[in-house]
Amino acid sequence: MTTLAEFLAPFDPVAFKNDYYGKKPLHIAARGRALANPLPWQRLNEILDLTSFWNEDTLKVFYQNRLALRENYCDLSDLAPGAKAPVDPRKVKVLLGFGASLVANQIQRVCPEVAAFVHMLQREFACASGANAYCSFQGVQAFNTHYDLHDVFALQAEGEKLWRIYEARADNPTVPTPPGDEAEKWLIASRGKVMAEVLMKPGDILYLPRGQYHDAITGAEASLHVTLWVKPATGLSLLKLLETTAASESLFRADLPDARDPAALGAHLARLSQRLGELMTSPSFALEIGNHQRSFATSPASFELPARQRAQYFSTAKRGEVVRRDAGFSVQIDRSQIDIGATYPAVGWLMQQRLFSFDDLRSRFPFVDDTELRAVLQRLVDAGAIVETEMR
Repeated sequence: MTTLAEFLAPFDPVAFKNDYYGKKPLHIAARGRALANPLPWQRLNEILDLTSFWNEDTLKVFYQNRLALRENYCDLSDLAPGAKAPVDPRKVKVLLGFGASLVANQIQRVCPEVAAFVHMLQREFACASGANAYCSFQGVQAFNTHYDLHDVFALQAEGEKLWRIYEARADNPTVPTPPGDEAEKWLIASRGKVMAEVLMKPGDILYLPRGQYHDAITGAEASLHVTLWVKPATGLSLLKLLETTAASESLFRADLPDARDPAALGAHLARLSQRLGELMTSPSFALEIGNHQRSFATSPASFELPARQRAQYFSTAKRGEVVRRDAGFSVQIDRSQIDIGATYPAVGWLMQQRLFSFDDLRSRFPFVDDTELRAVLQRLVDAGAIVETEMR
């Protein structure tokens, strides 16, 4: 399993989190790091040969800073309405011959070597993460000056690329700049002076925080790099969590007073504001935020054939109801209440089932901690709410 320390070596991961993450760029040269190249040219070619995965969304072609039209690199024959057009490798090779650049999106879905880095970043930063591969040729600048809506770890796999990092940094952007000449002129005018030029060589890593202006140009040889992006939850995501939580309370479902009665409206808004503050600072809401962040971390189960694992089954003996209070979550069974902590989504689901397996439960709620879930299941067994059983 790849660790952040191995990924950033020889740079100290604690120093990175304290001094650079979300704050400023960092270039880490390959020297001193024994990190295997996750995407050499041969591996990229093998992955591109998985033609069923590549379509107009997962693979993009850019020529002279412009996205190629799908009819120029996709197969539109016999295309069903609303379907994604599959990539035509022959058309793509023609455009690449002219010097176009290739962008392979979501490459972690078909490349386990890259996926290992993605899963590590998800765990380390409690965030959404993914990976795109960028292939460009001598002297090509695939994109004009821009900034990203997420933090970036650029890993140079093959060749060299010169990155220019500018002084300007957008303030926590969440919306992309619109395409077109006017936006490009604005980005160039607002980027400021060049803060650093970094020549990326194979094995080098460049970290850029969200909103940092930059551009890059390929060197004398073809370049291939992998962009690993990380996108933590923001304060805006709390609004959706709060809406779900508040919907269970009568105060928030009640009609608002007529705004023509300022006193009545003001008093009602004050009550809503006070209650919102109580909800946001409650232990139970902290558990909801924790689950939300952990839900970004994907750890798909791998097959280990021919070995077989015997499934553990439970049947529901007593119905229970999950109760949310500011202090936390519990399940009420008969007249007793059992504390269930952050496992409340899983317990809420299993209480509605007649029969379930532990593996099915874990699959539906992968963000719930394994150890905590097993402890809660044992408490439910001890209370007689569920019974371990066998499938015959």
